[in-house]
Amino acid sequence: MPALLLTLLLVGIGWFFLIRPQQQRLRDQRNLVQALKAGDRVITAGGIHGVLTDVADETVQIEVAPGVVITLARAAIARLATTEAETPDDTDAGQDSVPEAIGDTTEDIVNNQNDGSIPGGPA
Repeated sequence: MPALLLTLLLVGIGWFFLIRPQQQRLRDQRNLVQALKAGDRVITAGGIHGVLTDVADETVQIEVAPGVVITLARAAIARLATTEAETPDDTDAGQDSVPEAIGDTTEDIVNNQNDGSIPGGPA
């Protein structure tokens, strides 16, 4: 009897942590594909970025460059692309706000080794 309860508990935990989230992702993807409209910026499953120019029942046409339009299966759309105005620029995020500690840069290490102030370094 305890083995049966443990088995049922493990199956329930597996469903909750593995199967349920996957079902939710599939449901979200299905809703995304159904809601596609011309003018949406998208990213395909293959990583192609473009703008939808035409949306049919089974296919979509994506303009990937000016005058270059490709036709893909509608299900090949992985996600909507966000515009640069919507996403924060993370390239330099926080670099200016964190004070630089002495010894963090190669220049500091070289300078300290030359003046003999690093323990165990040349005197």
